[in-house]
Amino acid sequence: MRRQVGLTIGRLFIVAGLFILYQLVSAFVLAPNLIRPQTVTASALWFTVLYGGLLLALWRVYQFFLRDDKPQLYGLRRFDAPVARFMALMVAALVLVQVASSLLISWQVTPEAQNQADLIEMMQQAPLPMVLITVVGAPPVEELLFRGLLMHSFPHQDRVGWRVASGVTSSVLFGLAHTGFTDPLNLVIYVAMGGVFAATYAYTRDLRYDIGLHFLNNFAALFL
Repeated sequence: MRRQVGLTIGRLFIVAGLFILYQLVSAFVLAPNLIRPQTVTASALWFTVLYGGLLLALWRVYQFFLRDDKPQLYGLRRFDAPVARFMALMVAALVLVQVASSLLISWQVTPEAQNQADLIEMMQQAPLPMVLITVVGAPPVEELLFRGLLMHSFPHQDRVGWRVASGVTSSVLFGLAHTGFTDPLNLVIYVAMGGVFAATYAYTRDLRYDIGLHFLNNFAALFL
């Protein structure tokens, strides 16, 4: 038991460090365009190098975490009828979350989330890097961080109770990473969004489905 607690705490520190690295990488991707406008080729190349290295590091750590958690249970899962029905339900859940967020803002119940306001502001200063970060980079990076690594920081992911506990923790920390306690309604929105992603990983045990959902969500939030 003591070994398991120590392992969990150690893994949580690793995830926290990798999250900080993610923030630094995003800042470095944006920095050249904030200093002076870059060409499309230069921006795309800089993004590819930095995010490619980050994704490789996250994937290696994810595989390391899986070694103690029955790795044969996780990986590629065929897109069959049960998965199709579940994914349709998760897409509907994300739509409901986004609609609820829009209504709360339009009814002036809560202001726009600071995360979204910052995104819009940065889009005006560095549009291409922000599109690459938000739509291309964030889905795989955040799913590896919050689902692949954070959920596997907890033991026994083959047991329902532990998957629920790790999923709830993942959802709350996902919400806090995008907004804070001072913005409770938007925090609930982001926690609910994280809950959809956590449920998807707990059910499919294949990060591709989470990444696809996250991509759709970010694309819709940015362009629709």
